[in-house]
Amino acid sequence: MIAPEQWYDYQKQYQKYGIDMRPKTERLPRKERLAREKQARRNRLSKGMVLSVGSDHGIMLSLILICVFSLVMVVVMTSYAAKITYDINEIKMENDVLSGEIEDLDVKMLSSTTITYIEGQAKDKMGMKSPDSGHRVYLSETEAPEWGFADILKEKACN
Repeated sequence: MIAPEQWYDYQKQYQKYGIDMRPKTERLPRKERLAREKQARRNRLSKGMVLSVGSDHGIMLSLILICVFSLVMVVVMTSYAAKITYDINEIKMENDVLSGEIEDLDVKMLSSTTITYIEGQAKDKMGMKSPDSGHRVYLSETEAPEWGFADILKEKACN
């Protein structure tokens, strides 16, 4: 007879090589096996540990459906986010075009408000010409306007 500790070590050595050293159990007839499994299931159900087989399938099906639904929702949200990103990029491109046009208009506005441009437009389109020496009015520092500069110009221009 072998001591239990030695038997345990002996089993460990042979487990490395895949040899099963456990004694064979005698197989019970089918009816007894089913009766024992049924009784064990009832005991587990009464303790609240395990659900019945029918409800296990229902739970598994519902978990699979929830997973599929979650994955579909992830795909839908990803496609929606891609659409929003595309729309944002379109709007940014339109903004770039509009800001370029605004810069062009600013340059045109600044160039059109210079004195030389206004004078050129007045001479070309309106037929104006520079005044002769007789039509010019010079104000000296001694002539201080009493009413205002515009009134003095009007008076001297009309006389």
